[in-house]
Amino acid sequence: MSLEAVIASQTASSRPEDVTELVLDTCKAAKVTGLDKFSNLRLLTLNGCGLTTLEGFPTLPRLQRLELSDNNLSDGLEALQEAGLVHLKFLSLAGNKFGTLDALEPLASLPNLRDLDMFTCAVTELPDYRTKLFDMLPVLKYLDGFDAEDEEKPEDDPDDEDDEEDEEEEEDDDDDLLSSDGGVGFDESEADGEEGEYDDDGEEGVDESAGEEDDSELGEEEFGGEDDEDEGEDDAEDDVSEGGDAKRQRR
Repeated sequence: MSLEAVIASQTASSRPEDVTELVLDTCKAAKVTGLDKFSNLRLLTLNGCGLTTLEGFPTLPRLQRLELSDNNLSDGLEALQEAGLVHLKFLSLAGNKFGTLDALEPLASLPNLRDLDMFTCAVTELPDYRTKLFDMLPVLKYLDGFDAEDEEKPEDDPDDEDDEEDEEEEEDDDDDLLSSDGGVGFDESEADGEEGEYDDDGEEGVDESAGEEDDSELGEEEFGGEDDEDEGEDDAEDDVSEGGDAKRQRR
């Protein structure tokens, strides 16, 4: 089955940005194609596919592990440099046809490459192969399963555990971004505290209680006016009465 057909079958039910791993071993292809839209890949295996060139290798900025074992590659590693594999930590080129250290020199541009497998490649037969390659790749920690002091890589390498933690942190960060929608959170308590201060039109509301007090005071003044009028009428009547009494007395 062709490389692109296998990619399509493995990712049919997923969005490209959600795909983080692809195992494409033994798919027949002379070069790597069909992966440009899978920019979030962290693991990619293309073992035994018959690759003869890495020309046009896709840009995979989050890729951490790449396996290219048992192909027909002998040079062209500049393509990995151009692909921007800044997070690549493990690379397997075992079983290929690399025969010179110069052919491996482009790997020095991979800033986080710490684990390289060249097992059974012709280059491993060169004198001082290990010493020279460790000098060429100063960040490299393991070469063909052993460090610079010929100590074998442990199965539970702490660096591998760090990779898993980094992936979990990235997933948590993505979840946080989705939950917040990339915006500033809305404080419900502030909304509750301001409720009632503005009417539906967004304008500052009128204090109804104040209005009621004003109406009450106005009413009292009006009533007070009526009382004054009644008192005036009573005084007039009293004056008339007193005047009549005075007249009677004079008579």
